Amino acid sequence: MARKIANGLQLTKQCWNALRQNPQLMMFPLISGIALMLVTVAFAVPTALGGWLLSGGQLPTTSEDITTAEWVFGVVMTFLFYFVSYTVIIFSNTALVGASLKLLKGEPATVGDGIAIALGRLGPIFGFALISATIGTLAQMGRNAGRDSDNNAIVRILAVVLSSLVQGVWSVVVFFAIPIYVVENVGPIKAIRRSWEIFKQTWGEGFTGRAAIAGVSGLVQILLVLLIVALVGGSIALGSLPLIILAVLFGVVVFSAVALITGAVNGVFQASLYQYATTGSAGRFIDNDLARNAFPT
Repeated sequence: MARKIANGLQLTKQCWNALRQNPQLMMFPLISGIALMLVTVAFAVPTALGGWLLSGGQLPTTSEDITTAEWVFGVVMTFLFYFVSYTVIIFSNTALVGASLKLLKGEPATVGDGIAIALGRLGPIFGFALISATIGTLAQMGRNAGRDSDNNAIVRILAVVLSSLVQGVWSVVVFFAIPIYVVENVGPIKAIRRSWEIFKQTWGEGFTGRAAIAGVSGLVQILLVLLIVALVGGSIALGSLPLIILAVLFGVVVFSAVALITGAVNGVFQASLYQYATTGSAGRFIDNDLARNAFPT
């Protein structure tokens, strides 16, 4: 366990050093975050309005009150939201990974270079987003079914666990899909299949956890939550509205910054591990030993 934590810290440090040398990489998750906020707003209004119209102006209080038309509308809107959101995320990640791969080769890479790479891979991006949206919608339906299971706690827990398991396995299977279709220019199905093959060949089938670097990010987020809760709680105890507002704003800014950095770090991490898995060398940013032990088994 101590070694895994040390690996995560070293990976984070090395990827962070790569970002310090190439700060333009952080523009991709920033663009993605802004676009996702716009997508969320764009879907919120028609979804709420459509649900209100289908229900005759009355919101359902239980799952039994939901009509077939409302259920179908909800599933369709969920799928469309996932599809557009995943398209935005995958486009941004494709641009980020593409730019990172250029940097790994010692070539200059600008934001425009990354966007040009993503624009040249629109077919795989849309196909990958379609598959991801389908899996995301099915997982969400599973969670909803668990919540509607007549207050059966065991069924609810199983539904959440199975849905999370499906999405967790999916994230492992497609880990290399983006760098594969960036470099090899193949379709989404072949990229996903090859991604899993590369993963098994390099790190084996015994994978049970996520990248060590994710543990460091999670630890930072937990510490930030504790800090922000303490700040907000202290502001409430003092009864100062300006301090409460400042504490909340501080939390929003800090979490946004962490999300921005984590997104860029993951792009560098993903590109470096793909380089290691296909060539035996992780490139300029992270050590080969760390790449070899990047995943706990």
